[in-house]
Amino acid sequence: MKPALSVIFFTVGSGAGLGLMVWLLIASLMPSHIRMDALTFYKGAAIAAALITAGLMSSTLHLANRRNAIYALTRWRTSWLSREALLSLALYPVAALHLYALERGLPQVTPITLWLLVALALAILFCTGMIYGCLKTVPRWNTWMTPAKYLLFGLMSGAVLLPAVLSLRPAEVGPIGRPMMAVVLLALGAALYVAYLMKHPRTTHRINDALGVRAGRVRLLDAGHSHATFLTDEFGFVLARERARVLRWAAIAAGFVLPLLLCCFTQWFWTASVLCLIGLLVERWLFFAEAEHVVRLYHGQPHV
Repeated sequence: MKPALSVIFFTVGSGAGLGLMVWLLIASLMPSHIRMDALTFYKGAAIAAALITAGLMSSTLHLANRRNAIYALTRWRTSWLSREALLSLALYPVAALHLYALERGLPQVTPITLWLLVALALAILFCTGMIYGCLKTVPRWNTWMTPAKYLLFGLMSGAVLLPAVLSLRPAEVGPIGRPMMAVVLLALGAALYVAYLMKHPRTTHRINDALGVRAGRVRLLDAGHSHATFLTDEFGFVLARERARVLRWAAIAAGFVLPLLLCCFTQWFWTASVLCLIGLLVERWLFFAEAEHVVRLYHGQPHV
């Protein structure tokens, strides 16, 4: 499929922001282990909010008719996109309430809002993955690994950003320990990504399946058009095999291996964060570019 840069930035940027928000909230509960001061927490919250908001704003660039975006919010019973949008909108008032409770010193409110924010962040990441994971028309996406990737990669990129945010705190607060959560999630993310690349759909969809013909072998004689159409432009994107191989290695190296090494052996946490986000942008571009929609069966492709 044709990769949409706005959606790629949205899924990676908002995913990292949501992941960072989750780890900031959890870290605020463990002062004896991480010792986060209030100013550093607010700096991290501002970075997370900027990533989430920029991602959500960029997602609207992919809408064909932005005036109809409001109608997406009314389909929450059947649409994962609608559920994602509603949960994203609910995130802001809950976050504002949590910050208000922190400022006013309301210990009876902050635990509720904290865990509600964590649950909302995880639910948004899951809904984003299910937007693509539920599509049977794209066999490569129709697997449990798709929502698992979105959820894990969001938490992973947020975990890599956390020590970078902690490096902004005053020196008297104390040194930053080894970011073991980031290391563990980077290793798990790399394993899941490799497993996703090695996985193939259980069944291959052919033109026979599209037409409901069981016997014989159906062959397309004429595509029915003499020039490109919307369907061929959006769903007929072809990625060269050699280019895909190079980009996969780039995604693995920048998104997982180099950040893991930097987190293990150096204090270059901002470099690790930038590399991780670049690698995830490449991974997400490949996610769309390598997907094959079944509509391609009607335009000459023998199977998807």
